[in-house]
Amino acid sequence: MAVITISRESGARGSEIGRLLAKSLGYRYVGREAIHEICTEYGVRQDEFEHLYEHAPGLFERYDHRNREIVQMITHILQSLARRDSMVIVSRDGFDALHDVADVLHVRITARPELRAKRIQQDHDLKPKEAEAMLDRLDKERSKYVSAFHGLDWADAALYDLCVNTGKINTEQARDLILQALAYLEQGVDPERARASDLETDLILERAIDEAFNFIDTISKDA
Repeated sequence: MAVITISRESGARGSEIGRLLAKSLGYRYVGREAIHEICTEYGVRQDEFEHLYEHAPGLFERYDHRNREIVQMITHILQSLARRDSMVIVSRDGFDALHDVADVLHVRITARPELRAKRIQQDHDLKPKEAEAMLDRLDKERSKYVSAFHGLDWADAALYDLCVNTGKINTEQARDLILQALAYLEQGVDPERARASDLETDLILERAIDEAFNFIDTISKDA
């Protein structure tokens, strides 16, 4: 058993691939909605979370104490989730929060900008210029967030174990490629490095995760 983190460019189909992986492996899929719900249960206001995730941080926001507190909270949440094992985590924070954990596979999903813009245009029924503007905004938000709060270049391939270009292969093929990489990871886990089960958590956070998952599962059953 292991954990997969996915960092994806907008329009690269990372969330879809994450869901396919979770279904194939019998893992739990954790995306933005789940992280948001856990943060809410853990004491973060909805407007705080949305502002942090939906706006490229300016100079003041980079050094705002509350913003950094929430990012640290998200890091702690992701570590607690990984400790539970069998997770596919789609998050801009995952590759850093779990960067030195032996049984975690870090994947980046990418594609050419023009292809991603076309997909966004189709997904949201936009005009070409509107899709390009949306893509540019979303990419900048994610890149600046990672730079501001993690001090890293979001696009640096060296931060990931596997980079997948969905302009070359479809989502099912991407899933299969990641599954193969996961199998290699599980065969060669370094016994000297920390594993996800070694990560720390706390009872309050565990309850917040349980409450969030129960809520999400109930909504899914009712849908």
